[in-house]
Amino acid sequence: MATGWPEKGTAPISLKSYRRLGRSLIAIVLAMHVSFLWSIRARVARGDPDFTVYFTAAKMLREGRRAQLYDVRAQQQVQREFTTNSDIRRGPLPYIHLPFEALLFLPLTFLSYPTAFVLWNVFNLVMLVCVIVLLRGSLVSLRKVPLLDCVLASLAFFPILGNFHQGQDGILLLLDLVLGFRALERDADFAAGCWLGLGIFKFQFLIPVALVLALWRGKKLAFGFTIVASAALALSIALVGWHGAMPYPAFAWRVVSQVPLGGLPFRLMPNLMGLINGWPILEGVGWPLRMLALAGSAVLLGLVAGMKVAARDRGFFNLCLACAVIAAVTVSSNTNTYDLSVLILPIALCVDYGLRAPDPERTLKAVLLPALPVLISPLWFFLWLRWARTNLMAICLVWWIYAIWREIQRLRVNRNSGELISSSSNIPSSSPSNPQPEAIT
Repeated sequence: MATGWPEKGTAPISLKSYRRLGRSLIAIVLAMHVSFLWSIRARVARGDPDFTVYFTAAKMLREGRRAQLYDVRAQQQVQREFTTNSDIRRGPLPYIHLPFEALLFLPLTFLSYPTAFVLWNVFNLVMLVCVIVLLRGSLVSLRKVPLLDCVLASLAFFPILGNFHQGQDGILLLLDLVLGFRALERDADFAAGCWLGLGIFKFQFLIPVALVLALWRGKKLAFGFTIVASAALALSIALVGWHGAMPYPAFAWRVVSQVPLGGLPFRLMPNLMGLINGWPILEGVGWPLRMLALAGSAVLLGLVAGMKVAARDRGFFNLCLACAVIAAVTVSSNTNTYDLSVLILPIALCVDYGLRAPDPERTLKAVLLPALPVLISPLWFFLWLRWARTNLMAICLVWWIYAIWREIQRLRVNRNSGELISSSSNIPSSSPSNPQPEAIT
């Protein structure tokens, strides 16, 4: 993903060579992605992608069928109007998001389905560029890498391909998280909470992130999140009415928990739930195994929340935030490949941290080596299309969290050692109010 890594000492490979190699690899991966998208154009035309659910919900709102938004028969009736000859499903693709999100897609319903799909992906591309621009504005080290290289590297990230393939909303969630991060940088905790609240359309990810950040930052963030999330819920109820909203919890749970109705098989979930449950030999265990996965997820999220002391230190906050985002997708009960698009944020935070360190090569390896399989698009293709085992990526995510946590502990130990030496030598230590981790060796 990252290009332009600094040269270490008298390394035989020059910075220019690193960039050339990185660009060549990205070009090869992008060619694979473009070829794949071109090969599925016929499926897009007949309505197979997940974009169908957003188009359906928005069309139902426009046509006054709001109270039937979570009625399977009504959804199927609407989808028959613009989908043809689908050979991958027998029923409708069910819309299981909150009603307020469908408003974003409402203008697209005035277009044909294929045109709307293309236009939504153009919007996805614009949002991705905005994400990169915002991150470069906050993370100074990323400005050393040309903007075009950053955008192309992001497009080479397989979960981003998943968003364009399915017409999904993962990039929208990524933009929301990046805007929240920018607010946290300014210590605007209330504004950060508001941005997170807007992402409640993916509540299975945002609630874990919001909980952890509220524990770290306090009441202002929690207040902002609660206000905006509550407003989104109120708007959703207003759109479909109480009778239309009441079936939602049971409807959503029924869909995600049953593969024939549209739920994702455990073996394709890159999270703890998929890693523990996604094996044929364990299919007969059932609920006890799911409870074990939930318990493991709770422990992992609790360990990340326990970084509170480190997260209050500006020198460690970005690494802690990276852990929180990675943990959110790892502990979610329903994670798809395209949902990992939000990992662009922790990747950027780790790259920025590594580039600012005294020993960039060692540091980048320490915080990004576990994520390397996640960044290799051909491996994703193999695990998805050939072996149907994308749940194995959860191993990398847990390892990545551990690697970042270990790096934070190393920095804290080194800092404490430095402070003890400084104190015993009667030499004033530097102010800890805004410590720079790159200065710690």
